[in-house]
Amino acid sequence: MWLEHLLLLSMLQHASGSWTWAKYVVIHPAGNVDIAELCARYRGLLRDPSAFDAVTLEDLLDSGALPATTTAALRERYLPT
Repeated sequence: MWLEHLLLLSMLQHASGSWTWAKYVVIHPAGNVDIAELCARYRGLLRDPSAFDAVTLEDLLDSGALPATTTAALRERYLPT
């Protein structure tokens, strides 16, 4: 997690100046309490947590942020009923 976050933040230093902001977001199923705990612990270690977030897959799919076809495909694949 730490290395992925550092890679993301290093993009902000790229000579091209193509990236002006970045946020590392971990998406996990609500039932995966191990990842939720890991994300909370990681956030607690950050001096500035503004470039990090964690969201459950269920919250993402319920948010309406994704196209309907993508939401349906993700629900079918990762949240079968």
